[in-house]
Amino acid sequence: MQKHLEQVVIVGNGEDWKKEKVIRFCQKADFIIAADNGLTLLHNLNIQPNLIIGDFDSVSHELLEYYHHVPSKKHPIKKNFTDSELCIQEAISMNAKEITLLAMTGEYFDHSYASIMNFFRNYHKNINMKIITSNSTIFPVTEKTILSGFKDRRFSLFPLTNVTQFTMTGSQYNFLKDNLSFTDYSISNTIIKDKLEISFKKGKLFCVLFDKGFK
Repeated sequence: MQKHLEQVVIVGNGEDWKKEKVIRFCQKADFIIAADNGLTLLHNLNIQPNLIIGDFDSVSHELLEYYHHVPSKKHPIKKNFTDSELCIQEAISMNAKEITLLAMTGEYFDHSYASIMNFFRNYHKNINMKIITSNSTIFPVTEKTILSGFKDRRFSLFPLTNVTQFTMTGSQYNFLKDNLSFTDYSISNTIIKDKLEISFKKGKLFCVLFDKGFK
């Protein structure tokens, strides 16, 4: 199997996705993994994955047979990880530098939230992970972060732990304290300068950065 891949794309079975985005990210990918019935989404877009992973409880047997030539890894239905997380672990084992997750959010809030938790359950300092939705990019913030070129973009920021010595510049609104609780959040904020800079001593957060023009 190919090693040291730059970009691995994982496609799930969520409803929150946009056709043009899935096609664009898959075209740029070095390796595409279908997470169980993510195979149906890819098939409908005429995109062939390099690997299929899951317990195969939601993808049809007929479709799996159609892609019999594509390597697959089947897992038990009763397991400690979601199909998506198993795909992330596979991508990490391949030394991917960037892991992009598509169709990972949607009608099932629990699965959507678990997809965000997977950032932190599988955190590696040198691997960039992000979720692409129909109108935003979701990514973890675990150290000082600077976002450039996103002026006028809407964003929201959510601590997952207590955060110490927090500062944020370049945003319309800021927190009124520098030590945040995991129950604090900044929602429907706006980047008002060329750079948004987020800095803190200790903690974990995730950011939802909305697409250009989305209010």
